[in-house]
Amino acid sequence: AVGCPKPQKKFFDYCFEKIGDIKKDETIIVGDSLSSDMLGGNNAGILCCWYNPTHNEKPGDIRIDFEIDNLNKIWEVLKIR
Repeated sequence: AVGCPKPQKKFFDYCFEKIGDIKKDETIIVGDSLSSDMLGGNNAGILCCWYNPTHNEKPGDIRIDFEIDNLNKIWEVLKIR
């Protein structure tokens, strides 16, 4: 339906358009995929929280604003914002 996959900016633009009244500076993507979730968040200009339960090495070429190893820790991230 979108016409393109993550991590393309167009994918996120479509989602934001469909959601309606949303502010990118108040949006965060939480995901486990560096190549689609985190890179997609980078392309869309939104905060990125990497779910990394296996403690993989953080890449140097993708912006990751927050990193969690347990999904319950997302509440700590949201309190920061």
